[in-house]
Amino acid sequence: MKAKVAREDKWLKNQQRLHVSDIAESFISVTDVKHYIYCPRLIYFDRVLHATPIFGSQQEEGKETHEEQIAKELRRKDAVYYSSEFVGAEKLLFTTLCSDALGLQGNVDLIIKTARGEFIPVEYKNMNSDSGRVCMDHKYQLVAYALLIEENFGTIVKQGIVNYLPEGLILQFEMTPTMKTHVKRVLGHIKKIIQTEELPPIRVAKYKCQGGCGHKQTCQT
Repeated sequence: MKAKVAREDKWLKNQQRLHVSDIAESFISVTDVKHYIYCPRLIYFDRVLHATPIFGSQQEEGKETHEEQIAKELRRKDAVYYSSEFVGAEKLLFTTLCSDALGLQGNVDLIIKTARGEFIPVEYKNMNSDSGRVCMDHKYQLVAYALLIEENFGTIVKQGIVNYLPEGLILQFEMTPTMKTHVKRVLGHIKKIIQTEELPPIRVAKYKCQGGCGHKQTCQT
């Protein structure tokens, strides 16, 4: 198995004709965390090969919808949806945060600061949920944001919200210390991939991959 991965690694580097990663790029993005949870190979394509993902027109249109929906938050009286806990809440849109300690940075779609002083990160997704549940990569994306919020605002983040736009489905979930520890462990795995420049094995069966990452052709060649 290792020999096969090594051959794929060598072939990809020869085919891409792209610069390998600069280890001086010490910061990991929250998007990297999301990508790793979805498929570790995305870190290799994005941060080692610097390969450009190929998206369809539908995915490009989704970006515009995403921005439009977040812009609507500026016109809403309440945060995300009506709830007594959101009355009088402050909304922080497109907040960029970083942590030198974690080597992590990210741009949060929305942070709700309730009247009680609780901080809640919110993500908008132009895709469906996992059969009514928060998709795993989206969940840990928000947990990564939580770590940044905790360090920058001196607080403890206890929950996150994902708004799945096509379904009109808003899902709220509790964050645990175990989840936050897992994200810190993932950061170590991501840094290792970047530093060693080794292609991770395929986590998902090829027939299940829908190519939404934009790297399907490169990955499965």
